[in-house]
Formats: sequence, C-alpha cells, structure tokens
Amino acid sequence: MNRQQMDNVHRQPGLISFLQTWWQSHLFGTKVILTFSIILGLIDLVTHFAFNIFSNSPCSTLPIQIQRLFFANFVHYYSIDLILAIICIHSKLKDFETKHGTATFIIIITILGFITQSLCLILQFTLSYLYPPFYETPAYSLWNFTIFFLIQECLMMPNGQSQFLIFPMQIKNKYYPIVFVILFTLIQQSLTFVSSFIIAIIYFLFQDRFSLQTATIEQLEKGIVFRPFIDRIDFKTISNYQDQLEPSVDSREQPYLQTPPAKLTMEGCAPFPPSLVLQELQKQLNVQDIPNREEVQEEEEQKQVEQNQDF
Repeated sequence: MNRQQMDNVHRQPGLISFLQTWWQSHLFGTKVILTFSIILGLIDLVTHFAFNIFSNSPCSTLPIQIQRLFFANFVHYYSIDLILAIICIHSKLKDFETKHGTATFIIIITILGFITQSLCLILQFTLSYLYPPFYETPAYSLWNFTIFFLIQECLMMPNGQSQFLIFPMQIKNKYYPIVFVILFTLIQQSLTFVSSFIIAIIYFLFQDRFSLQTATIEQLEKGIVFRPFIDRIDFKTISNYQDQLEPSVDSREQPYLQTPPAKLTMEGCAPFPPSLVLQELQKQLNVQDIPNREEVQEEEEQKQVEQNQDF
C-alpha cells in the first residue's frame, strides 16, 4: 500500500463521519428532496435517461407528459451542476422546513415546482414564436428553489448584503436576485428562472393567504401520505413547533422572576449557595411590595386629613 492509499484510509472515517453528521442534521422533507435528486443524478451519470423523461420544454411536455412539470426541478444535465446546487440550497431547504413543518414544506415545494414549470412552459411556448429555440430548450434543476428562497431573504432585508452563492464576495440584496436570474438564464438558455422569479415575488406578497390552517395541517399529517413517517424523529409535525411560536396562556399570565440561578445557568457558570436564591427572591418581593405600601400610606394620610376636618 503506497502513501496515497494510506492517506485515503485515514481520511475515510472522518469523511464518513462528516457526511453522516451533515445528513442527520436535516429534516425528513429535505432528505426526501436531496435523495430523489441524487438518485436521478446517479442515473444520469451513465445515461441521460432521467433528464430526457423529466426535463420540461414545450416540444416534450405538450404531448401530455405532465410528469415533467412535477419533476423537472430535480434533474440536472451535469453532475457538477447537481453538486453545486445541493451545496447552495441544502441549508435553505432545512431552514424553510424548520419554519413550516415537514408536511407543509413538502406540499409547498411540490406546488411551487409545478406552478413554476407550468409558467415556464407557457412563457417558452408563447415566446417561441419570437425566438424559436425556446420551443426545444429544456428547463430543469434545483436552482429554481434557490432563486425562490433567495428572493424571500432579499425582500425581507432589501438594504442588506448577502454572499454570492459560495463565492467570497458580497452583493446588495436589492440587486442580488436580478443578477442571479440573468446569469443563470444566460447559462441554461431557458425561462425557468424567470418564472421562479415571478412566483417567488407573488408568494412573498401573498404568503399569508397561502398559509394552511393548523387543523388542515394536522389532518394532512394523519393522512395516508404522511402517516407512515409521522413518528420519525426528523419529521417535524405541527405540534412540535406550534407551542414555540406562541407562549401558552399560563406562561403569559404568571409573573417571571429571574433569579441568580437562572442568570448563572444561562451564562453557564458554576453552582452557588442556595441562600443567594432566597436573598434575590426577597429583594424582588420587597421591590414589588413598595408600591402597595405607598398606596396604604396615602390612604391612611387621607383618612387622617378627613378626620381633622370633621373636628
């Protein structure tokens, strides 16, 4: 065994451990999307069979091949394109699923993908009369979701700055989406990123109307699609995060006393004598009693004044 092979043996456990930790940090919905995209990418390593049956273009989709509208966002012509897309989007998928829950996340991603590709199909079919190559140009890739999440972030903080993909450069948020869409449209030569741009803006403006009710989400989670997976640790149900969004009534009504243990625990300090707890509680109770004592004194003084006037 030469030196290079020995180095690979020593590095392998660390790489495997890193990949396992990275994979386990994602929730179920993100794992489903990444797994499906990776499987299709592995198929296309040998032949472009998956790309040929799932990429979206007017010449291939209009003969009633509706499956392309659902799966075009998960195929890539080049493996390096898939790898870069996963690197740039995995954290955004995870954050979005953490915010909305697994069932809502999968539903939103599925609907967004379908609407985005449908709009892309209409745009390319219409504009193909002006520019004929649009009729045969395929639309595809996870970058559509990247544009969607990117626009949500930039519209939330239009005056901020963001890192341009994985490159060590900053770009202003008010210019970032436009630069991104133009660049990737020129690379792929399709209008899928233009349609993603339009859908992302519409979603940002009307996302409150698109949100599902808690009761509806609970019914979907108990449905035939999600029921087999709802007991998984990485499946985030509505009950797992609803309590974190709004505090309970009891917690809002009860007064909160921040004692030294709470302060020191948050700061990660060492234990301390229990007498400090009693002292701190006594101080805070005394502070709360001061207004009451002042009111009692004012009432007594007023009574004395009234009695003096009577005499």
